[in-house]
Amino acid sequence: MTNEELVTVAAWLYYKEGLKQEEVARRLGVSRVKVTRLLARARREGVVQFHVTRPLPESFRLAAELRRAFGLEDAVVVPGGAGLEASRDALGAAGAAYLLARLEPQGSVGLSWSATVGRMAPYLHQSRRLPGCTVRELAGSYLGQANPYSISGPLAAALGCRLEALPAPVLVESAAARAALLAEPRIASALAGARQSRIAVVGVGQADQQSTSVRTGMVSPAEMAAINAAGAVGEVLMRFFDAAGRPVATPLDERVLAVSWQDFLQIPHRVAMAAGPAKLPALRAALNGGLFHALITDADTARRLLDSA
Repeated sequence: MTNEELVTVAAWLYYKEGLKQEEVARRLGVSRVKVTRLLARARREGVVQFHVTRPLPESFRLAAELRRAFGLEDAVVVPGGAGLEASRDALGAAGAAYLLARLEPQGSVGLSWSATVGRMAPYLHQSRRLPGCTVRELAGSYLGQANPYSISGPLAAALGCRLEALPAPVLVESAAARAALLAEPRIASALAGARQSRIAVVGVGQADQQSTSVRTGMVSPAEMAAINAAGAVGEVLMRFFDAAGRPVATPLDERVLAVSWQDFLQIPHRVAMAAGPAKLPALRAALNGGLFHALITDADTARRLLDSA
């Protein structure tokens, strides 16, 4: 048979008769590699054409549109419409699955405390063990007696990873207090390690009076009003940015205990987890500014982001 005939026959045997590639190879007396090439040529030249007779699931379609609209490497969209709390739980499950699929045995992940990122915790109990990996905190994780939003400890325990904690407030009282903490070897070592994270999974904060930083008392209403006046619409790791995703300098910068903007943007794969109407200005700005490689959100948020893209 000619090569053209082989292409047609290989495609018929594989797609119409349902033979495996090894069986097609035996039938035609060629190698399995040759069959793979014949089938690829059949698709490329239109010998085989596929028609999907059902519409794509909305979440899959929205994720594909987010990738195209914002130049993302990846996007995960969970169903919306059941309320923000249900969406956050769904985001937690999706975030845990996404991270576990990407984290390697010798890899490292940097995390920030976040109400949404923290929702991954219940979905880590059946995680595969990844000895040799490292879980790092990208910002101070101390918040009162306990931090209900922290996920680094549960993740490290679930995976059997080493935890490099940053046991200090993300926002301290003064520049002098920050300098004193940075002089502590354990704090300095934790921040140095955080800069080496290969993956970062963080929340995206809104810059308004309803933000977590204001509600927890870390930032006063007056301070937030001044930050808004400077043009900030959102924050990551208490680093604020404007509507174009550009850094906004604030008086808080000299008091923040977290990796710097420059260090954060050097992390090879940065993932945002966020959803809800209040997050839209911050998310839109972060995506337009190229701050993230991947987004995990819900369908309602995805639609609104795409409407304004």
